[in-house]
Amino acid sequence: MLGAVLVVVAAGLAVAATFLSAYSVQVVVRGQTLRFEATSWVVERDDFREVLLLEPLEFGEPAVGAALIMALAAVLAFRIPALRVGSLLGAGLLAGVAWAAVSRIQGLLKGLGEIDSPVPIEVEQGEGVTLLIVAAGVAVVSAVLHQELPRADQAEPDGDGVVVHQIDDEADDTDTPPYGYPVIVEPKSD
Repeated sequence: MLGAVLVVVAAGLAVAATFLSAYSVQVVVRGQTLRFEATSWVVERDDFREVLLLEPLEFGEPAVGAALIMALAAVLAFRIPALRVGSLLGAGLLAGVAWAAVSRIQGLLKGLGEIDSPVPIEVEQGEGVTLLIVAAGVAVVSAVLHQELPRADQAEPDGDGVVVHQIDDEADDTDTPPYGYPVIVEPKSD
């Protein structure tokens, strides 16, 4: 139950991450601050007027898709236990989305670092990508918890392997021979 609840929480965090700022770029020119901010869906602020050709990271659709897979797997697994695997699939997809978002930001940082600019260009990872990384971590842990692990059977006490069977006082061995199967005994020949 805890795993299913955490899977839904991770899915909610992933969806929330798509609406927060993914990254921002800031440049200070002659005392004026130019800023670019984007979520995973749209550009929120672009003071550069498309001079730097920056765009949103566009991880919203795969993150919401992964969250949907995880949430459906958590809810439907109560009826069909085999669907618990869906939480692992969604968690893996969400981890891949987080990896891709961080890689794109690092690539952007490297690309903007290669520009010969007289002013420093600052690139910051936004709260959206940070929350996406946290959601992916929670998703992986919760998906593992969501799987049904074999439990130790507590009904049988630990012992030395001795099995005791109670036999009736008036046992009738006519049906079953002493060896458990009929044995043909041949007379001894000298």
